[in-house]
Amino acid sequence: MNREWFLIDDEGIHPLDMTKEPENFWDRFDGGVDDAPWPPFNQVAVDASPAKTVEALHNTAPGLGVDLEDVSTLPERWAGGIVVAEAGALTVVGEPGVDLEERVMALRWTEALLGELGCDGAFFGYDPEAGTLHLTVFSDGRAEFAWCDSLRPGPSYAMVFDDEGKCREEDPRRFALRMLEMPETSPLLDRYRFVWSNLERLGLDVVSPEMEEFPIAAVIGSQVVRQMGQGDS
Repeated sequence: MNREWFLIDDEGIHPLDMTKEPENFWDRFDGGVDDAPWPPFNQVAVDASPAKTVEALHNTAPGLGVDLEDVSTLPERWAGGIVVAEAGALTVVGEPGVDLEERVMALRWTEALLGELGCDGAFFGYDPEAGTLHLTVFSDGRAEFAWCDSLRPGPSYAMVFDDEGKCREEDPRRFALRMLEMPETSPLLDRYRFVWSNLERLGLDVVSPEMEEFPIAAVIGSQVVRQMGQGDS
């Protein structure tokens, strides 16, 4: 006996060809379209005062081959600088107006900064070239997890760290769905909601890629005097 199968949804009734190979579930996510609510950027949010954050930036910069100069009182030199701003109880550090590939505030510096401060924080951002969202969450100065997801060929991973710094790798989309308390087989992952939910948990109420919504506490000029090694991001 031949059986015919149909899919019923909001668009009507559709016959199913059961002779075809099963569809790869995760391909459903890769539509090649990104709603992109953010421009390209990256930022660091830390649960520390601006003054302590500036001090920690100066303490960690030499080990990364970066010279810093406080230009807070020289607005004509703010363009291209590292901006330290107040975001409620948090401090946000970013480089508004600077191309991603030219920014010095990267994950390696964030790890050093959070380690120096010993506080909670996050490094996050968006790169439209591959539709890449990334988020690394820190607790008491140590990375809890690093997550990155791309719509087009690009980096995609979830790395979860234990108290000893050992890493467990997971599928980034299943990881995000689980953290959102959704079934890991759900096709309805909202990547931005995942990033938002973690930033809100940290205490960041607003994501402002160009930082225009935050009161500026300090601006620091930077100059790379020694290139970071390969693998820095």
